[in-house]
Amino acid sequence: MRLTYICSPLRGDDTHGKSIEQNIRKAEEYCAYAASCGVVPLAPHTIFTKYLDDEKPEQREQGLKMGLELLKHCDEIWVMGSTVSTGMYGEIALAEKLDMPRLYVPDEYVQAGYKIRQNDTAFSYEDCIPESEKMNYENQILVLKPEAYGQWSKITADDSLWLARTGLGCTFGARGQAVYAENLLSGRYVQWERSDFYGVVDPLRLFSWTCDKPIISQRVEEILQSMESILSERENAGELEAEL
Repeated sequence: MRLTYICSPLRGDDTHGKSIEQNIRKAEEYCAYAASCGVVPLAPHTIFTKYLDDEKPEQREQGLKMGLELLKHCDEIWVMGSTVSTGMYGEIALAEKLDMPRLYVPDEYVQAGYKIRQNDTAFSYEDCIPESEKMNYENQILVLKPEAYGQWSKITADDSLWLARTGLGCTFGARGQAVYAENLLSGRYVQWERSDFYGVVDPLRLFSWTCDKPIISQRVEEILQSMESILSERENAGELEAEL
């Protein structure tokens, strides 16, 4: 089971007047939700506030440092809700520096009991746009072959999707084969070969992946918005044909 750091506000002045006690109760609610998703949640608010006074600057600073130290031992971080407080920025920055998966969980998921982290199955060629292995890969989200990690390696959906940044291998038919890409979940930057990828992920499969692993990515947003526009155009065209 993944050890998951629950990142949420604590101080009242960062959360539109909510008291520290309210935010602690909210953190406990987030922990219960995370546990229902099958991970081991760790929320410093529910621990340190029992013996540290957040109103005292030196104790607040001590609590922030202790939280960051705990974060280093976690597998991933979940940023909960829509408010990012001052203390949370430091936690998110450290997770990014450590190439740690960062999931942004909206309160709507928690309230509805919509569970994330339920699908670990690695993607395959069937999850790609047909014949996309012949496309230009630059700035595309690619599906990595499991064998790229080694013959006996077992990978999950966390390892499947990579955003191609640059490299001669991004161009189909080029002599160079290097593709420099970052993992969509953790941001880890790796040099792969073009042959290590099945192709470009199908936008519908990307959508289902992001529902299970809610991340913040400008490129993902662009792809999904483009997909919505295409589906809307097809729907409108279908209505027009029906009228004719």
